[in-house]
This record gives sequence, structure tokens and C-alpha cells, in this order.
Amino acid sequence: MGGLSALPRARRGRVFAVVVVFVSVVGACESEPGGGEAAVELSREAVAADTSWRDRVLDVDGPHVYPRSVTVVSGSAGVREAEGLLRPDGGATTLRREGEDEPVLLVDLGVLTSGYLELGVDGGTDAPIRLAYAEGKEYLDPRTGDGSADPADFFHQGQTPGSDDDPDARADVFAPRGEPATLRSPGLRGAQRYVAVSLDSPGTATIDYLRVRQAQRPASYEGYFRSSDRVLDEAWFASAYGVNLSVAKDSRRNSDAGWIILDGPKRDRIPYVGDLQVVALSGYYQSGGHREPVRNTLALFACQQHPDGSLPVSSRIDVPCGRADPGPPDGSPPGWEPPPITTLARLDSFTAWWVIGLADYHRYAGDPEFVRAMLPVARRAVQFLASRTAGGDLFVTDHYDNRWAINWHPPNTATGIDAYTNAAYYGALRALAGLERSVADDDTAARGLDDRAGRVRDALLARLWDPGAGAMVLNTQDPRRDHTADANIGPLLLGMFDQNQAREAMRFLGTALATPYGTKTSEHPADTNPQDTIHMTQFISPYLLANEALGRFRYGDGTGALRLIRTAWGHMLRTGPGTPWEQIQLDGTAGGAGTSGGSTGLAHAWSTAVPALSAHVLGAEPIADGYRTWRVAPHPVDLRFAQGDVPTPHGTLSVRWQRGEHDTSFRLTAVAPHGTTGTIALPLLGRDRDIALNGHIVWRAGQPAGRFAATREGDHVVFTGLSGATTLAWSS
Repeated sequence: MGGLSALPRARRGRVFAVVVVFVSVVGACESEPGGGEAAVELSREAVAADTSWRDRVLDVDGPHVYPRSVTVVSGSAGVREAEGLLRPDGGATTLRREGEDEPVLLVDLGVLTSGYLELGVDGGTDAPIRLAYAEGKEYLDPRTGDGSADPADFFHQGQTPGSDDDPDARADVFAPRGEPATLRSPGLRGAQRYVAVSLDSPGTATIDYLRVRQAQRPASYEGYFRSSDRVLDEAWFASAYGVNLSVAKDSRRNSDAGWIILDGPKRDRIPYVGDLQVVALSGYYQSGGHREPVRNTLALFACQQHPDGSLPVSSRIDVPCGRADPGPPDGSPPGWEPPPITTLARLDSFTAWWVIGLADYHRYAGDPEFVRAMLPVARRAVQFLASRTAGGDLFVTDHYDNRWAINWHPPNTATGIDAYTNAAYYGALRALAGLERSVADDDTAARGLDDRAGRVRDALLARLWDPGAGAMVLNTQDPRRDHTADANIGPLLLGMFDQNQAREAMRFLGTALATPYGTKTSEHPADTNPQDTIHMTQFISPYLLANEALGRFRYGDGTGALRLIRTAWGHMLRTGPGTPWEQIQLDGTAGGAGTSGGSTGLAHAWSTAVPALSAHVLGAEPIADGYRTWRVAPHPVDLRFAQGDVPTPHGTLSVRWQRGEHDTSFRLTAVAPHGTTGTIALPLLGRDRDIALNGHIVWRAGQPAGRFAATREGDHVVFTGLSGATTLAWSS
């Protein structure tokens, strides 16, 4: 969670055709002369995958990351063979400091890394060697790295509430050695791209190598995304890498500790259950291996449920929690309480996001046994939310239990009927209803939850929708009646608006809240009020932008969604270390909501463009739990082609599509995992078309041809009951 800490390799691939191929077509008509002939020919051959996407992967293979470049910043007379650090089995680098003439080297690792810094010293050293770390070069101080020098700052000298990086720091000093050795940082250092190397006193040091021993889980890419837009491709892979950097494990106290998804690799280094929902979506599209850390993180919070049914805001990553039985709601095990900084406040909306995340996990992973064990937790969580509606349908956020009520954007207050919190409550009700149907087989309970969700939706829109602005108001107790980004993005994401309200809300987000770097959180600039007395600070949150892109696609605004990704992720990747940031200030620099500069994470898991691009540009989503049935409904927008793989529990679902010049044709190939069936919604791009499937006409003159199941839905023709490999095509 980005703000809680504020409390007191590319080459262009060839353009290719994408064809959807599905095997048997019962009763399909043979090709006929006329407009369908070209479609028939287009659909006869599936399009091969273009493997050039692998050049965009940022993850470094192997246990170590070595420098890409070394620059002498000062004291060049005292530096010999600086480039020796680039050759792990080559020459050595010598630093000599005399008096105050201090040699300083700037090492660029080429990519953000997380792990233990290792320094190989060749022979004896008679001066202490200092290493200082930073994600962004502009924030690197040779003495302190990018840690804050202010003792009152949360990120003072690089401190974090995490446990796996103890002792934490953003600079390390290695004492002189009389013999060759490999020196290692006393704690995990994550993340950094830039390292300053210097000597703390006069003397000499000979260094054979500098490297980072990586600590995150080794990544696999069963999923990928490739398109005609390089910015979108880079946004996908940079986002994926940010998630990969945030998967960690700490088994020093608990040998059975599993991989957990952190808030980010540098500053917090703890999981937040609210962040997990969008981060997990990213993980599902990147790798089947990410399903395990998501499950572990859900279980981590479930076993620490409070007696009232709420869940902790965050957790240590090594709490001994079983992944099958969460036990009674009695809080954290003794000695494993959450980090103190996260117990100062209540963040009850995160309890709702846990329920949504559990339902998403079942939808993407198809794991009824785990979900069945978690259902009591989900029911207690929803009952907790219902218990704090103050006699009505809407959840009321308040200060209680001697803790401050906040939302996802601390340190701002959140007391009152909050739009984003109640959107999450609505989402939790709908999520639990789905689980009651699919896992508990209790349709009566599901209908009751759906009915309650409908009342929450109606009450929230009646209370906080402002027809004059065409946007939602943040909170009933906000004296400024701020029409914030989150108040509108929550209902967009979760489908609470009707089509007209969605259109107005998206217009508001794209005009009143627009900046050159993405949607700002608030209408109002910072004022003289202390942050803890206002309801929203003004900054730009990539977390919200990730959800806004999903919401825009949901309501048919693919143009706005891609504009948002190109604007925000394009800016972050052009001006940062190559990964998406935690927060952006209105001037385009890093920071916001209580953090600035080096304190802000420049690689953050919640800042992900992966779900929007894979779920909507490719168009691949599960329908039944675990992709037993699936849907492919691409949104081409202004792209000429896109392709990608999506990992499922049954194997890989591949989607590849291409549109012809001036929209003269469209081909889509889908290859589905064995034992699954699905639906393809083929875009028509504004006109009715004759459509062929695997060499046979299946749609002509606005009607299905033969007995193949197909219907017109808006600007798509939808084909059902498909399996195996399918190629669909039309041509004008």
C-alpha cells in the first residue's frame, strides 16, 4: 500500500496476422463466391507466434546481477581500472583516497534489482568501503543513498516495517580486510539500480566485482503481451517486472514460510491486502507460478482475522499460517503481530478487497478446496462490513478502537460514507455471492447477497452521485465535496454505473482531473489544512490509473484506457529507472501523499498495466472458475495487431489478432487448453461482415450460416462452444 508508510531489451518484431482457430464446426457452410472468399482464405491458416517479445523481459537470468556501466564521479586520480567492475572474471578496480580527495564511482546495474549486495575484494584493504543505493540516479547521495536524512521521516536511512531486510539501510560500510573475501550487505537491499562506491577514510581498496544476489522468486513468463505499440509493450513488461520484484519469502523464523506478494521491493516490504487485488490480476496474466504467492498472501491475512471479522491492514511475510485452515478469528499468533506502524490506523475497506481478491483467485485459479476453507473468513468479513452500516445500507467509516480511520491514501482521513469504500463493499457482496453459488452451492445465500449489493449500489449513487458535475462526490463528511478520482474509478471498476453515468464519469476523469501525467486524485490542490483533516491529497496514483484503465475498458472506452497507459506509464518509463512508480506528483516527478523523491518507490507492484492489456486488448478472461470456460473479446482500439499467451490451470490460452490496412480485414487465432471451451467475440469494426472459421463461412448477411452458434452483440459477432485451435476472419 503506497501511502500508509506516510503515517506520523527491445527489438521490433515483424507485423504478423493473427487468426482465431477453433477445431470442429458442425454444419458450417462451405465457401461461396463473393465477399466471403477472401475471409475463407484468411481463416485457413493460423498465425505463428512472434517470439521477439522475449527481448522486452527485464528479469535477469541467474542468481546475480552485474553492472552495465561504471562512471567516475569524483577523485579520478585515485581510480584505476574502473571498468574492471564490469568484468566479474576480469581485472580489478583500485580506489585510493588521499586526504579529502575522495574517489566515487557510480555503478549502474542497468535494471532495478532486489537482493544482497556482494563485493569481492581482491587482496587486503586498509580503508572502509561504502556502498550507497538508489532506485533513481537523481536521488543517490554517495553517503546515504536515497534514504531520508530526516529522523522524523518514515524512510529515514532506508528503514522499512518489513522483516526480511533486517537490518535495513540504504548504505553499507564494509570494514578493512587483510585478505581476499566476498563481502555481503548485512540485510537484503531492495530495490536499487544505482550504487555509489567510495572509501570512508584515506587508504586503498582493490575490488574484483560488485553484484547483487537476487532475492525475489525466479520469474517465468508463460504469459506475455506484444502489440503494434512499443509503449504499451514496454508498459506490460515493466509492470510485470515490478510485480516479480515484489514476491518475497522470509524463512529465517518460520521454515515453512511461503512466497508472499509485497507492497513494493524497496520501502514498505510488507503485504497490504487492498493492494493485492490488482497486483494479483497482474500475476495471473504473467505466470501460473504467481497463483501460489497470491494464495499464500490471502491465507496470510485470513489466519489473522480479528474477532470482529475485519482483517489487518498489513502483515509480516513470515507469519506461520496454514494454507488450508485459517482457524478462528482471533488475530495474529503471539509474537507475529503486524508491524507497529500499520496498527495505528483502521483501513476497513481492505477487508472488502480481500473478499474480492478471494473471488478473483477462484475465477483465475479454480481452487475450490482452498476457497471452501476461506469461505468462513469471507462471510465474517462481509458480516463485519454490514455491522457498520449504522442502520442503513452504506458502510460508515469512523475512528474507533483507538485507531485513526484512513483509506488507501493515508494520511488523509476517511470518516463518513466514503464512495471508494462502499464501492469495495458492493464488490465484496457480489464476490461472496459468486462464491456461495460456485463453491458452496447455496443459491439462496447468493441471491440475498446480490440483493443487498443492489441496495448498496442504489443508496451510494443516490447519496453521492452529483448530476451537475456528472461525477461522484468523495465522502459525505468532506467539506469540500471533492469529486475525486477514486470515487469514480471504484464504481467504474466494479460495474456500479449505468452506461450514461459511466460516460459522464469517464468524461470528468478525462477533463476536470486530467494532467499531462495521468488522472489526479483530487480537484483541489494542497491547502493549509493538515493532511489528516482533509479527505484527499492531490497527486497522481498509478494504482488508481491501473483500475481506471480496467473500468474504461469495462464500459467500452478503450481509447481512453490506452491513452491513460500511454500517458502515465510512458512518462514513468521515459523518466525513471525503467519500472512504474508508486506515486507521481503533479509536476511529473516521483512522490505524493506524504512521500517525495527518493522516499517514493520507483518500482511498485500496484502500478500495473498488465491486466488492462491482457484482459482487454488481447481480450482473454475466464468465465467459469479456472478457465474451464473462457472468453476472448479483443478491443483493437487503434492498434494494428496484438498477441499474447495467458497461463491457465489447464495450460496456455494463446490469442493473436491482426487488422488489415484501412480495416480491410481482421483475423484472430485462439489456441485453447485441452479440456476447455470458450467464446470468441470477433470485432466487426463498424460494419457487418461475412466471417469464416477454419476455412468455412459461419456468418453471412447478419445471420449465422449453417448450425454454428453465433449472435450479434453490438459491434461483435459472438461464437460459442469453441475449443482447440480456431481461426476466425473477415475481409472486405
